[in-house]
Amino acid sequence: MDLEQIFESHMNDIYRYLFSLTQHHAQTEDLLQETFIKAHITLLAKPIDDIRPWLFKVAYYSYIDSVRKQKLIVVTNEINQIDERTPEQFVVEQDSYIQLLKLLNELKDIERQAILLCDVHECTYEQVAEILSMNINTVKSHVARGRKKLRELLSKEE
Repeated sequence: MDLEQIFESHMNDIYRYLFSLTQHHAQTEDLLQETFIKAHITLLAKPIDDIRPWLFKVAYYSYIDSVRKQKLIVVTNEINQIDERTPEQFVVEQDSYIQLLKLLNELKDIERQAILLCDVHECTYEQVAEILSMNINTVKSHVARGRKKLRELLSKEE
């Protein structure tokens, strides 16, 4: 697969993952571009077998690097979608997504990362362990704790 095919097939997932971390459209686009630049450079040197989790890992470390550089995260309520939807679909999805992000922001950072990668972006535990550079059992623990806290937060809101 060439870089253009990789970009087309994984761009939306990586964009949504980065947006859930930054909650800022412009910063997400910058990180998306940086992720695929790093991917291009690496892919020129060597082939990657399982590209999807590797791209999430590159995106995660690009995000971490930007946080270290900025020491500031801007949170907005604006969500810009890449694909086209009807206005009704957009409003319903935007409200649900914003509610999910608010609840996820109440979790510890590592639990939020594990939940986003496992549940939202459908990565396996093995892939998440590789992306976050931790033991698979640790990932399972963070996911379980995060899910439990999310259930508690959801029951409080109802």
